[in-house]
Amino acid sequence: MKKALRIMMVLFSVALISQCMGVTTFAQMRGRALKRAGKEMRGANFKEAERLYLQLLEQDQADKDARLGLSFALIKQGRLQDSYEQAAQVLSADPLSARAHSLLGTSLLRSGEFRNSIESLYTALKLNDSEALALAGLSDIEYFENRPRRAYEGLKRAVTLDPYEPDYYVSLARASSRLEYYTEAAEAYQKFLDVSPKTDAERRARIKGLIDFYHYLGSTKIHRPGGKEISTVPFDIVNNRPFIDVKVNGKGPLRFVIDTGASLSVISVKTAQKLGIKSVAKGGNARAIGGTGTFPILYGLLDSMMIGETKIESVPVYIRTVHSTDDAPEAERADGYIGLSMLGSFAMTLDYKAKAMTLDRSEIRDDAAAAAKPDASKSGGKKEAEASPVPRVLADYEIPIRSTSGGLASAETNLPGLDHPLNFIIDTGATISVISKSAVKRNSLEGMKLTGETFRVIGAAGIEEGAEALGLSTLTVSGLRKMNSRALILDLEAVNETSGFEQHGILGGDYLSNFKIVLDLRRYQFKLTPQNPAISVATEKKS
Repeated sequence: MKKALRIMMVLFSVALISQCMGVTTFAQMRGRALKRAGKEMRGANFKEAERLYLQLLEQDQADKDARLGLSFALIKQGRLQDSYEQAAQVLSADPLSARAHSLLGTSLLRSGEFRNSIESLYTALKLNDSEALALAGLSDIEYFENRPRRAYEGLKRAVTLDPYEPDYYVSLARASSRLEYYTEAAEAYQKFLDVSPKTDAERRARIKGLIDFYHYLGSTKIHRPGGKEISTVPFDIVNNRPFIDVKVNGKGPLRFVIDTGASLSVISVKTAQKLGIKSVAKGGNARAIGGTGTFPILYGLLDSMMIGETKIESVPVYIRTVHSTDDAPEAERADGYIGLSMLGSFAMTLDYKAKAMTLDRSEIRDDAAAAAKPDASKSGGKKEAEASPVPRVLADYEIPIRSTSGGLASAETNLPGLDHPLNFIIDTGATISVISKSAVKRNSLEGMKLTGETFRVIGAAGIEEGAEALGLSTLTVSGLRKMNSRALILDLEAVNETSGFEQHGILGGDYLSNFKIVLDLRRYQFKLTPQNPAISVATEKKS
């Protein structure tokens, strides 16, 4: 009997040890798999990391770390809806997961869903004030809503909390550049090159070019305005685009397009050669619409540009080919484009009816500046990183706008049949409005396509034939509705690569030329005054 009991105890011990060894072995295997997936993430092998996380979830659907890792890997691949769903699944089981709230908010933010993203990101920070992803996301919102100082401060902390996340350094470099801290911007981009894997050679070449350009600028104060405080010049309208005469380095007149869809101003290669303007830095190729999809990046610095009686000194430019068709009349050919970064030194008025542009550099009064900025002293003790949703349109048709990471202005735009707004770049240099291929597919808008019609597109990267278009019964911005519009269907991946949050389209001259436009980036104000009976005011439903 005692012998039998001893045998049973030995067998029980062996079974218990085997079970414990099995649990230990699984835990060790899981730990190794998570570690390997993390290594793949750091090496930018996001697809392989996704595969490893999915393998872990096949073994245990409740593996929170694997699901959070999967969500982050999907964000890195731009699969924002899939990332959102994985983070939401974690939150259904663990509503207090700061990381899950961060991932949810980041996927919403990059999709352009600001209102919901703010709540998720702020919740993450309340749960864990060291959650770097949430802090970086809220700092990006500060940047998008024209609070670069607060963005800069938040991103400085984010890179301290997580010094090995490359994306934070890119955001910090952009905020530094907006504040004209060019040396700091160059240092942040260099840090990006140091910590990021050497996988995307083209992007690294572009960033090296930016570093060289920022080092060249150093402490230079760019876009220094002079001459008359208020100057008005006439413009011609050709294919819904405003052309004006300017002088560059005292020579001209030259024909430039007023182009709010360009961040940096542009001078054509041909004109630069004629004026003896040399590149001061170069690096890689920029992605753009049209033709081959890219153009070589050459940076230049103009001594001056004269627009009427206004003089702007130290004007950074791209030097690139300005495309036109071989049979284009002289009136349609441009020597360059005046970009938003230069116009940002003024309150600019484009009066399409009068065909006149006014540049006003009058000093902003303290009361006007205060009205344009949020009062941090009235925040009720909330964290400074908190941001508010974009307000409704004001009675005088002041349109809420945000800045993209690339420095362009974006406004919420409504299309027929959709219960949510889309983000459209404000682009006076575009003849016609545009909607992205991805937005057409995601919102099931294929039924609005114009049948039997295709269009030629002339973009920064060349000429593209055969573009399709949507026929829109209405195109509406903050209640200002234009009937019977159309929008070309184009691939905007190149635009979204540097936008920070998804841009679904471009608001072109076919819409904008029906208004008097006031754009004052010093206050971050955008106003539209209808000048055409084709524009009506839509009545919003009371909520």
